[in-house]
Amino acid sequence: MERQKGLTKYHFYVAITALCWSTGGLFIKSVEQSGFLIVGAEAFFALVFCLLFQRHRFQWTKFVLMTGFFQFLMQICFVFANLLTTVGNTIVLQYTSMIFVLIYQSLDKRRLPKPYQLLVIVLALTGMVTFFFDQLSWDGLLGNILAIASGAFLGAQFYLNTKEQADANSSLYIQYFLCALTTLFYLVVHPSIQVSVSDGLYLLAAGIVTNGISGIFFAKGIEGISGFTANIICMSEAVLAPIWAFLFLHERLSPAACIGAVLIGSALVYNSIREVKET
Repeated sequence: MERQKGLTKYHFYVAITALCWSTGGLFIKSVEQSGFLIVGAEAFFALVFCLLFQRHRFQWTKFVLMTGFFQFLMQICFVFANLLTTVGNTIVLQYTSMIFVLIYQSLDKRRLPKPYQLLVIVLALTGMVTFFFDQLSWDGLLGNILAIASGAFLGAQFYLNTKEQADANSSLYIQYFLCALTTLFYLVVHPSIQVSVSDGLYLLAAGIVTNGISGIFFAKGIEGISGFTANIICMSEAVLAPIWAFLFLHERLSPAACIGAVLIGSALVYNSIREVKET
């Protein structure tokens, strides 16, 4: 399908994806379980939700399997990065995915990125660093490396799902299945884990909203816009999540975070304006 330029329903779908992704912190903030259990439980509930409420013919192709596997690796790297380094480091380094999207695009199409895209990256990453400035640290080298790896796989998720042979829904199903399978192995090794009712409800909500609904809208949105633009829109997740924490959990936003949010928002607006001009 041809990528759409200008503001379209596909931009709206990806914006909903970012909104759903940003709710993850609200749901799992009070869950006292390991990262392995959280990621697998969310994936399981998301898979069941999508199978029940979405009719989709599964495509079993090498390309779809590869994309789903990369998305699985992205999720695992992200979880371990959070365990081994700061949250700020993890999010900032993961969203180097924008750079990876342009690298994949340049290698695939054998042409350099547009100058305005480079400016958007500089503006957005500056905003990310400013937003999470208080949480950044040089500690946790392995965690930082895993966060960058997560960014590389996230960039692959955005770019590969724009290809003609892609099927975003099927790749998401594969990602969910592999995450759930990994947790199953974890439970075999740690069979004595106990999950409270409240933990279960938070994980169910995260599975349905943060993963399930977001997955459906991601698959719809990525059909009609470029991987780079989808990546830029989804960066709003990093700003929305702390805002929800401020509104519902009463966590404060620092002045640096407010400045960073403005810079990230400026990058989103500027990218949208340039897309409209090129329509």
